[in-house]
Amino acid sequence: MKKSFISPLRQPKTVLIKDARVVVTESGPVQNLSLYVADRTIVAMGEAASIRSEFGQAEEEIDASKCLVIPGFVNNHSHIAMTLLRGFAEDLPLLSWLRDKVWPAEAKLKPEDVYLGAVCGAAEALLSGTTSITSVYFYDSSGSEAKALDDVGMRGILAHGMFDWTREDGLKKTEEMVEKFHGKDQGRIRIATSPHAPYSCSPDLLKEIETMRIKLNQKFGRAYRVMNTLHVAEARNEAREIESKYGVNVSKGVASYLRSLGVLTDETIAAHCIHLTEDDIVSFKSTQATVASCPVSNLKVGMGVADIPKMISNGITVSLGTDGPASNNALDMFETSKMASLLPKGVQGDTTLMSARQTFEISTLGGARSMHQSDQIGSLAVGKRADLVILDLSAPHSQPFYDPYSHLLFSAKSQDVRDVLVDGRILAGNRKLLFLDTEVLQNEISRRIGELGFLNEESATH
Repeated sequence: MKKSFISPLRQPKTVLIKDARVVVTESGPVQNLSLYVADRTIVAMGEAASIRSEFGQAEEEIDASKCLVIPGFVNNHSHIAMTLLRGFAEDLPLLSWLRDKVWPAEAKLKPEDVYLGAVCGAAEALLSGTTSITSVYFYDSSGSEAKALDDVGMRGILAHGMFDWTREDGLKKTEEMVEKFHGKDQGRIRIATSPHAPYSCSPDLLKEIETMRIKLNQKFGRAYRVMNTLHVAEARNEAREIESKYGVNVSKGVASYLRSLGVLTDETIAAHCIHLTEDDIVSFKSTQATVASCPVSNLKVGMGVADIPKMISNGITVSLGTDGPASNNALDMFETSKMASLLPKGVQGDTTLMSARQTFEISTLGGARSMHQSDQIGSLAVGKRADLVILDLSAPHSQPFYDPYSHLLFSAKSQDVRDVLVDGRILAGNRKLLFLDTEVLQNEISRRIGELGFLNEESATH
């Protein structure tokens, strides 16, 4: 596989992020704070002089005096390799979009395309402030999203999507994926099982996948759990389709149906969850399954608006995701977070819903909790992994600067991201990726899109 556009991953160095104007710490915003990073971890937070006195000179120093330092966004549902299909199919109903355009196009993709698209997606995500991602696509030992994120240095939970018609191959590839990648680089890369959806996976397959996941955890999950992620209650007619297709009772709701099968657990990340019943809410509460809401994608494909405030008020852990670049079409968590805050205010006519701080926290710590990684990521605190983003506050749209949370939700933009660290590694500096030749990457993408013939397809964009 051609990888001339990507450099070998560097070992983490000691880093002093000095004199930040504001740092959004785990306990709240702190002004004029410095952070010392060593062994992938935030080792100290305080005055730069005191840190230097205790730890000596850092190998790298970053001046953050005109910057806001935040924990990296956690994008908890995506399909990052689908950057290759960005803008390919537009203005179509969801199932037509999937069956008539996306699935036929995906059938043409080779493992090298999945790797290429995932590197591009990871690059986009990092440059817009995302440090961790949950992403589902197709695994092959010669090219995958897992390999791409492992090479790039980003944190992620990756999975191979399974369907009724890919049952045997999907089970086999998931096991292979876990054996090869789960727990790599001190747990930076983790693997999940992923039945596509209850309307594309039979009850027997859903239960078989969960049984396999339990066995995989017995063997590989002691240090890092093998999670499960799938699409749930995304379409309005989803329950009826499941009933019609499989002859089962889904009258209480899609999540309740999954609970009845024993496949909705505290290690389930359920994407979308737009059309939940009252019984579904109870099912999430009782199982402690978590939600990854994708407001921008849900609007774009006409699926509706999830009631995030209701979920949160019922004690359900909610996180945010962009969904894939073929349906969003961006991997921009600033945009997603803003939409997650604005939609409830507008739809329900209540400006107190989804405050800036609450929304920012579900886009960071909420994702970490859903991933079962909140002890390591999702907030900035001594002892946690150094997954952080440094935002430039010098642009006109950043003036004046009053409240960090309000700024992050309603004023900040992805282009404000200046530096990005994941696991203590500096992956982006001065708005440039340090591991990637973006010009060569773009040329590779153009070459493959041309070879695949996507640009020549009739109605490619309508």
